[in-house]
This record gives sequence, structure tokens and C-alpha cells, in this order.
Amino acid sequence: MSPEPTPRQRIQAAFRLGRALRLVWQTAPRWTLVNVALVVVQGGLPLAALYVMKRILDAVSATVAAPGRPELVDGVFLWILIAGGVALLTALTRLLGEYANEAQSLQVTDAVAEILHAQSIAVDLAYYEDPSYYDTLHRAQGEAPYRPSRIVNSLIQIAQNGLALAGIAGWLISLNWLLAVALFIGVLPGAV
Repeated sequence: MSPEPTPRQRIQAAFRLGRALRLVWQTAPRWTLVNVALVVVQGGLPLAALYVMKRILDAVSATVAAPGRPELVDGVFLWILIAGGVALLTALTRLLGEYANEAQSLQVTDAVAEILHAQSIAVDLAYYEDPSYYDTLHRAQGEAPYRPSRIVNSLIQIAQNGLALAGIAGWLISLNWLLAVALFIGVLPGAV
């Protein structure tokens, strides 16, 4: 079991996180903006799906309560079509998000590979005779092209889940605050 990181190590890790975010922003700003926009949309879609499901249930219960009114049945079908549209939008944004992540990762990987190549050419040949330098260079060439994109994609996933959780919690608070507390308690172990 590894020891708990010290506050200094946590601060250093936060600065590396900032450098990774800056690198991704500098190398692929358009794809980063696309990812952020998709995170906002994908964060709101679970709430939209829940709302549509509530409206379907309300329409079905109104139809059952008044069986002789065909316009109520049309309302049920309308909400089912809207639910299908929300499901389709969810699938499309997921696909677009995967495409944007891949495009962003490719741009970042290419930029980091260029940086590593330029730095490895710039050093004196004596460094290549040092095994610790060569080992560091080899590890950088293996990990550096992919690590910044992974960090940003993980942060994007956290933001998307946070937005969805906040939206659903807000809706549940409007219904009954105890439901929001139960949701928070249920999510807490996974967040930790």
C-alpha cells in the first residue's frame, strides 16, 4: 500500500494538471471547445430524459383516468416520440464526444511528439550515454503523448457527471429535499 501523498505532493500534482490542461488547450483549442460544449449538452440530457419520462407517466395516468378522450392518447405518443428524440440526441452526442476526444488526442499526441523530438535533438550527445537520461527519455516518449489527453478526458467525464448529478439533484430538491439527500449519500462512495 502506497503512503498518503503529502500536501506538497498534492500541490505539485495540481501544477502538473494545470500544465497538461494548458498543453491541451494550446494544441487543440477548437476540439477542447467542442468537448466542453458536448459536456454541457451531455450533462443535461439525463435530466431531460427524466423529465420526459415523468411527462410520459403523467400522460399515461391522465389517459387511464379519462378513457374516452383520444387526444390524451395522442399526448402519450407525442411524449414517447420526444423520449426517442432525447435518446437519439444522447447517442449522437456520445458519438460526437468520442470523435472529438479522438481528434483532440491525435492533435495533442502529434504536438507532444514534436516537442519531444525537438528536445531530444537539442541535447548534447553525451546525454545519450547516461542511462538515467536515456531511461527518462524513453519513458517520456512512451507516456507523454497520451497522458495529457487522458487527464483532460477524465476531467471532462468528471465535469459531465457532475453536471448531470447537479441537475438531477436540483430537480429532486424541487420535488422533495430528502430524495436529493438520498442521492447524494448514494453517490458519495463512488465519488470518494
